[in-house]
Amino acid sequence: MNPQFTNPLPTRITSRRLSPVRILTAAAGALLVIFALAPDALAQTTPTLIVVRGMPMRTKLDESFLPQPPLTKADIGQIKIGGKVVPVTGFDQLLGGPHVLQLMVLLDSEQMLGAGGQFEALKKFFHDMPPNVEIGVGWLLQSKVVVAQPFTTDRDLAGKALIAKTRQEAANPKNDNGNPFSCIGYLAAHWPTPDPAKLRAILIFTDGAIRSNGQGQAGDSVNPDVLSAAAKMEIASITPYPFFWQDPIVADPNRSGGTAVEAADNFGQMDARAGGAYLIEGMFAPGTLEPLLNRLYSTLKSEAVLTVDDPDKPGKINRLDLKSTRDDIKLFGADQVVSGNVLK
Repeated sequence: MNPQFTNPLPTRITSRRLSPVRILTAAAGALLVIFALAPDALAQTTPTLIVVRGMPMRTKLDESFLPQPPLTKADIGQIKIGGKVVPVTGFDQLLGGPHVLQLMVLLDSEQMLGAGGQFEALKKFFHDMPPNVEIGVGWLLQSKVVVAQPFTTDRDLAGKALIAKTRQEAANPKNDNGNPFSCIGYLAAHWPTPDPAKLRAILIFTDGAIRSNGQGQAGDSVNPDVLSAAAKMEIASITPYPFFWQDPIVADPNRSGGTAVEAADNFGQMDARAGGAYLIEGMFAPGTLEPLLNRLYSTLKSEAVLTVDDPDKPGKINRLDLKSTRDDIKLFGADQVVSGNVLK
């Protein structure tokens, strides 16, 4: 007898290829997952402002240098933030441009600057500033900054805040600056009338001497107060312009004095990190402020403000790398930049 087998169910071979409708459905689902799990990947860029100027190619970062002609947009090469190339979407001159600059002028409470008529040159400097510059005046005092005149576009009002200390006032221990770099760090954290849409800079008249931390300084040593002030200015997007001034006649003979060499070392280290430019002429205080103020005006005139599309979120601190298109100059700015540092 032959065995009987039940016929198997009919086999139907079907293709695994998805229909167009299924493909679109799967793609839409994948996009929903991406939006749900990785919204940051589709976030917009953050506008960030960078103040730059040109330096002769062979100049070291911590050296004073003669101002260069104003930068042009064609001079700007590759800009990197955190190692990433960022597109430059805007180029404007610092002076006379669309960005408001808040310039805080800081006077040393230990010095008698102005007693010899030097303030007349400073008042002229105020009047030479274009309308987009707001000027404030403050004092370096006991490791802080005391604001004598808030930011204003009234040049005469700013000039009235320039009042020289008498010898008795400058010698009074209550008027000790406490450390000019501690004062600068305090100002960076307590900027008066902060406006996130405005650029920031400081002009500091001081001998640059550090008397409060007891740490000796010689040669190429780096003082922590200088580095701290520079780091705080980078975070606050402040560009420093320190001006060496030391009274020809010391108010207090018992107070240790700084030297132009010490000032140049401290100023240079601070400026190299925060993107500033120090002003020193010789070993002693200048007889008049006018030559160095003219140099400062030329320096400000040569600087440009770049707007870049930063891929990082506002508030992130990253290394800044600048490259010029020219062989004779290099672009110079702060070592680091805060994403979205000036938001409108």
